[in-house]
Amino acid sequence: MSTLRCSCPKRVRDCWNNPSPPRYAVFLSLLVVQAGFGFYPVLVKKFNASANPLIFSLYRDTLAVPVLLLCALVAEKQLKVPKLKELPLFALLGVLGMFSSQLLYILAVYRVGPNISSVFQQLTPIWGSILAVLTCTEKIPPPNKAFTWSKLAGILSAAGGAAEMILTGPSFAHSDGHYSDWYMLSGFLFLLCNTFSTALYIMLQKKYIFMKNSAWATLPVSVTLWSYLFGAISMGLASIYYCNQLEVFAIPVQAAYPLVYAVIVASSLCYLLTTWANHHLRSTVVTAFWPCQVPVAVVGSYFVTGDELKPLQYIGAVLIVLGLCLVVCSNFKVIQLAVIVCIVSFCRPCVCHVLYWLT
Repeated sequence: MSTLRCSCPKRVRDCWNNPSPPRYAVFLSLLVVQAGFGFYPVLVKKFNASANPLIFSLYRDTLAVPVLLLCALVAEKQLKVPKLKELPLFALLGVLGMFSSQLLYILAVYRVGPNISSVFQQLTPIWGSILAVLTCTEKIPPPNKAFTWSKLAGILSAAGGAAEMILTGPSFAHSDGHYSDWYMLSGFLFLLCNTFSTALYIMLQKKYIFMKNSAWATLPVSVTLWSYLFGAISMGLASIYYCNQLEVFAIPVQAAYPLVYAVIVASSLCYLLTTWANHHLRSTVVTAFWPCQVPVAVVGSYFVTGDELKPLQYIGAVLIVLGLCLVVCSNFKVIQLAVIVCIVSFCRPCVCHVLYWLT
């Protein structure tokens, strides 16, 4: 037993430092990432309804920096400092991957709930495929090939599914008139921008760090650390808006649960594994795993917060999943099985729920 206990950390360390780790290990790490991301909005909705989203994100990023610093010293045994010409790239990664993505996401969770927020994450691989072609990270597919039309149909299906979920979404109007349909619509817009920022963050990281064979290519923890540092700086600059409202900086006691989870799991662990996987896989393959957080969020929100999707919104979710399937399977045969398993596991309860509602 002691030998097994000692060998497990060594195997993880060897896999992390392996220049060509097993594919199953990389795929498994991405599934862990999506499980961590999927349960995060459930905790936010349950315990953090009264905290200011910007201030909460500021604390999340600020507290994640020392955690990542410790991880860099332990895993990479060094602390590499960016050169002056490299600072704009890390600043851009911090603004896209941490500041805008995280802030827009938590704002959307407040408005539309964890279920719809997680369903919209399926647009991330769609944005990733578009950006990969526009930035020449991938070659433009010839128009006379079947997979070209498959990708186009997938993009249209995902866009139609997102539009359907918006049009059939529940009204957030309350008796006091504080909330309105525009309040809910802003949540959908936040999710569109959130998924775009996430896809752009992963694509830029792949193109300018890992595809360039730079000195940072073998230091995924340091890459994540410096990106998070600039994300925390961006959050701090934005929070100056509340400098005359010091009471906003007080976090409720119940918000400690999602904050600790966000720092340890959703920030440190998930972003580290995403960067590591982005080093060994194509960026579009990394983003293709984003829909896997949907079952975690749906099941978690059902048991923790009691939230459910409306029956008609399941149709929009299925259209988004179908779009993901068409886009991913047109290029990446290696993950077709994973995508099919994800689609079957998500669509089957959706169809059963709709049939039960119709009958």
